[in-house]
Order: sequence, then C-alpha cells, then structure tokens
Amino acid sequence: MRFEEIRQCLYKIWVLCLKDMKLYYFKGPTIVMGILMPLFIWLAFVVGKGFSSTESLPTLIALASFFVSSAITPIVMPWEARQKSLEMLLSKPVTVYIVLLGTALASSLFGIFISSALVIIGLLLNVVPRDLISLALGIAVSSLCYSFMGLVFSAIPSDVPADAVMLSSAVRLPLIFVSGIFVPIPSLPHYVKPLAFISPLTYFSDLIKNAYGYSSLLPSSTDVIVLLLLTIIFMVAALATNKRTLMRRL
Repeated sequence: MRFEEIRQCLYKIWVLCLKDMKLYYFKGPTIVMGILMPLFIWLAFVVGKGFSSTESLPTLIALASFFVSSAITPIVMPWEARQKSLEMLLSKPVTVYIVLLGTALASSLFGIFISSALVIIGLLLNVVPRDLISLALGIAVSSLCYSFMGLVFSAIPSDVPADAVMLSSAVRLPLIFVSGIFVPIPSLPHYVKPLAFISPLTYFSDLIKNAYGYSSLLPSSTDVIVLLLLTIIFMVAALATNKRTLMRRL
C-alpha cells in the first residue's frame, strides 16, 4: 500500500473516530455504564474494606479504564444498523474495517481521557505513581485492548443495542471478581485462578499496582506484553467476526 493510501485510510479512521465521539460519548448510556458503574463498585469496595479513597485509587483507575473503554464499542454497530446509518457509511469509500477501527480509536481515547483525569486527581491528592512511564503505557494499551474486546461483543447479528450490552455485561462483570481487583489472585480458589490469567483486566490491575508501589505478581514489562498480545487477539477477532455478520445486519 502506498503512502498516500495509508494516509487516506488513517484520515478516514480519524474522521469516523470524531463522529463516534460526538454521537456516543458523554451521553446517558456512556455515563451510566462507563463512569457511574465503576464509581459505585469502587465506593462499595472502599466502604466495605475500610480503605481510604487515596489508598484504593489504583483500583478505581483500573475499573474506569475497563468499563469506560468497553462501554460503547459493543453497541455502536447494532445502533448504526438500527438507524440505517451503517448502510450509508459502507456506501462511502470506507470498509467495515475502517469503521471498526474508528470506533475502537474513539473508545480508546475516551478511556485514556477518563483514566488520565483520575491520575491527575490522584496527583492533586498526593497519590504519586512511582513509575509514571509504565502507568501511561499501561493506560494506553489497556484502553485499546478493552475497546477491541467490546467490539467482539458487537458482532452479534442484531440491531438491538441491548442485546450486545447484555452479552458484554455477562462477561465484564464476572471478570472484575477474578482479576485481582477486590481479592488478591493468590487468595482465589484454585479452580478460579486459571480464569484470572486469561482476563485482560488482571494484567492492567497488576501493572497499576506495581506503578503505584504496591505488591504485584508480574513485572510491568510482562503485563504490557500480555496486554499487547491480547489487544492483537481481540482486534483480529473483532474485525473477523464483525465482517462475517455484516450482511446479516444490512
């Protein structure tokens, strides 16, 4: 592919990213599923365990990245199909891959924005990470990973966004309880531990603990590498499954 073609593809992805941001972000479903839900889960954890808000800030950042980045990607394709705008998009000189990559980019940037805002709030409260570079890299990679994970759920051949939301919630909610967020992985039952190591939330949770100076299971470099591998897996799965079910949407 020539440089000009690559530039045009990137420009189209960016335009679709801006479109998704304007249409879907800071709307009711995004606020509830992406921001309020992790906030209330975190508050229940803080009150129940008796931790201070500053001590448990890494938990809130991990939850926010996970929920915010995967809040909208499951519903964009069903919603576009329901509004008949998907047909209009695909009649333009864009492919389904470009549409999906634009959606994933928008979701990732939103996740990075909210997570970074929480880090800044932590700095104002004197909660300073020991490894800011690993933290920044982890936020960027995990946001992209969770965005593509959400796109996998959007592949169901339905134009009802609630169907994708129910499926994604059925997977996302159990993951927070097996990923070392609330219960340390060594304390999990032996039959649950294998699930922890296939959860993408485990590695960002572990990385962020290390970045803030708490005990972690793996080095930060290992967490980042695994998140990158999971990102590639989710990206390939999302692109392949959405393309396969595309004609059943139109």
